[in-house]
Amino acid sequence: MKRPLCYLFMILAVIVYIYLEIRSPYLSRDPYGHLDGKELTITGKITSKDYHLDYEGNKILVLCLIPDERMSDNSKFIQCYVSLDNNSKISIGERIMVSGKVKTFKSPTNPGEFDSRLYYSTLKTAYRMTNCQVLKKAGRENPYREGLFRLKTHFEGILDSCLSEKDSSIMKAVLLGDKAFMDDEVKKLYQNSGVVHILAVSGLHISVIAFGIYKALRKVNLRNSVCTVISLAFIYSYGTMCGMGVSAFRAILMFGLRLIAPLHKRTYDMLTGLALAGILLLLDQPLQIYNSGFLFSFGAIVGISFVYPALFPKEDMGDQRKMAFVPDKYEKLWGEIMEKLKSSIFIGLSIFLVTLPVYSSFYYKYSLGSMVLNLIVIPLMTPLLVLGIICLLLGCIFRKLSIIPAFLIHLILVFYRLLCNLSLEIPGGIWRFGHSAKWKMIIYLVLLFAILKLDMAKWLKTRRLREFKLAIALILVLFLTFRPGEKLQISMIDVGQGDGIYMEIGGKSYLIDGGSTSNKSVGKYSIIPYLNYEGVGTIEAVFVTHEDEDHISGILELMDDMEEGGIRVKKLFLPAVPENQQEENYKNLEKRAREVGITVDYLSCGQTLELHASPLLPNKKVKLECLNPNKNTRYESANAHSIVLFMEYGNFKALFTGDLEQEGESHLIKDIKQNPEKYRELTLLKVAHHGSRGATSEEFLRLVDPRIALISVGDRNKYGHPHKELLERLEESGARIYRTDESGMISITVKGEKIYIDEFCK
Repeated sequence: MKRPLCYLFMILAVIVYIYLEIRSPYLSRDPYGHLDGKELTITGKITSKDYHLDYEGNKILVLCLIPDERMSDNSKFIQCYVSLDNNSKISIGERIMVSGKVKTFKSPTNPGEFDSRLYYSTLKTAYRMTNCQVLKKAGRENPYREGLFRLKTHFEGILDSCLSEKDSSIMKAVLLGDKAFMDDEVKKLYQNSGVVHILAVSGLHISVIAFGIYKALRKVNLRNSVCTVISLAFIYSYGTMCGMGVSAFRAILMFGLRLIAPLHKRTYDMLTGLALAGILLLLDQPLQIYNSGFLFSFGAIVGISFVYPALFPKEDMGDQRKMAFVPDKYEKLWGEIMEKLKSSIFIGLSIFLVTLPVYSSFYYKYSLGSMVLNLIVIPLMTPLLVLGIICLLLGCIFRKLSIIPAFLIHLILVFYRLLCNLSLEIPGGIWRFGHSAKWKMIIYLVLLFAILKLDMAKWLKTRRLREFKLAIALILVLFLTFRPGEKLQISMIDVGQGDGIYMEIGGKSYLIDGGSTSNKSVGKYSIIPYLNYEGVGTIEAVFVTHEDEDHISGILELMDDMEEGGIRVKKLFLPAVPENQQEENYKNLEKRAREVGITVDYLSCGQTLELHASPLLPNKKVKLECLNPNKNTRYESANAHSIVLFMEYGNFKALFTGDLEQEGESHLIKDIKQNPEKYRELTLLKVAHHGSRGATSEEFLRLVDPRIALISVGDRNKYGHPHKELLERLEESGARIYRTDESGMISITVKGEKIYIDEFCK
């Protein structure tokens, strides 16, 4: 059997995936949840340490500890955050007693959110302890690992002294695998441009550094075996110093096999080396199958070593046209350049085909300019790495000598930034396809590899065969990324203590509110990731019911993101209230919207909007009617002038009430009584003011008689929402109650006469 390790790796990956999907151990009840927020004292051995920045930008020491007590799951480590004044003589290898406050890692409560619990489970880390104090220490340090840490810290100091703060933070990531000091704006720019992979220590770094050392040793006439041992020892130490991530481990193992194979008179096979790395990683931690870094790293190599030769065989690359008026040497040089350019483009396309399911699982978008951008960025990475190494070496001798390489590094990084910004300014440069169902990904990958393995040379000429395979691959891409818009979807996003409702109507997107007082940066960490998950590139309108912070904080973040090339918002609806009632938040929101080019409009009682629920069936419409506030009416509070929207779509009826309480609700009741049949038997009621006892009265519930009641409320909030009295009223009305603090995001999907309810956390 040819390449048996490859088949073994594939079988193992399938078994692991099926097992995890059936058992889902990482989604079971958190075994450490009961410790969250508690003060704890533990003893253990320090295995690694690093410097990070806390939320206030202060530098702190992060210790990775193996506790003496046996962990209750597959976890092995505990993270300890220690202030700098408490860590002066703490070394790797020592045993310490430390006390601090436990902070467990949370699973997402909305689709698209970063799963910190799964991520740290992959790293075998159980929980984090903050504000730690080291009470005792004993034992001896590990001189090898402690020495590598001190060397890394020394190198980081050299970069800080030779480069600007921004350049230094990038080079720390590129050379030393340390992203802790990177500016979020720069990280986001590289990620959105599709070149964030250059910030990870991976195969490119290993090939430049390891092969550079190996070739240098060979030039001094050392034996091949000696060169191999020295090179492997050096590159293993480098990988350990940089944290030995998945990409680094994979690259180092493959590099080692490539050097060792000739010593045993064997031929090195890239796919076999990749398979061995995958087997070792999965046996050590099966959850790697859900790690985006693992999937991207392995997907890229599969694209290069399998998909590329299958789609673009060498004999089909074609010869360049000869130009008789050009001398032969120039013709040859031009041909080589064009050949390399074509090869790079085809390799990029091959990697894209393999990694597209990874993008649709974790990032939900793809920078179309990244293929062209990588043609420039990747070749420049070799000189950037070499200049970085020269800068470090000169800095160790005499730091003023590093001025020239530091200046060249700055030029390359400025050029990178310019290219990234240009790529994001291209209209339609970001392809937002959203998430794909798992069954679609499986079909995509199976059919893609089946068609690539299919040998049809007997029936089709080589060029025709390539065109046929490319056409099938394109059809598969469309199949994976196609999202039907023939539905009405209403999703109450879990924003903590606040409100945020997403509506998809006939493939177009709308928001009602978006803010929180309990979740910091709710737009960045909850609302925008969910919109990306749904493949939203444009929001037709945002309805802000009123100007309280728990309804607008995320909307302001959405506007900031829009200014940086993010999701576009066309229109903002605000309640039509007299100017003397417009609070500071109201005016700031209005001003900010106009600054970023959003049209501002105002809603009052009696206005209606008609939206097409299906672009293919224009007669099927969703009608939105505004029932509050009365135009130019003075209200006692912002809650009272909340926009109230009544939705009709066939037999489906919904009412969105903002933070409406007694004053505003009494006006709403009067309007409903004028046409009670129209509003009776509501399918869906968004319960006002997070389930406050002063809202949603018995009289109101009798009039609308809701079947489903949604409550947006923060977990263990300080207001006691939802109040017991309100819940009792809802239960007596016969409504089915859904709460974001219990269910996470709640989605209502209407398809024809059927209604589907999905609770994300259940």
